[in-house]
Amino acid sequence: MSNLIGQTVGQYTIVAEIGRGGMATVYRAMQESIGREVAVKFLMKSLLEQDPAIAERFQREAQVVASLQRPAH
Repeated sequence: MSNLIGQTVGQYTIVAEIGRGGMATVYRAMQESIGREVAVKFLMKSLLEQDPAIAERFQREAQVVASLQRPAH
């Protein structure tokens, strides 16, 4: 994936790369619509083309992560 830092993807403005692995790159981003900082994960396109089931697993992972709640301070 090309460098996305500084670009807007949907409602997210990509701020910095957090990490990179064999399957994906994770970026720190700002969700402009509500002014919060988030992590955004982009899977490698080549993996999705090789195995469509990866997209389904990624979707399930996203749903699980979205259901987690941060403890109150």
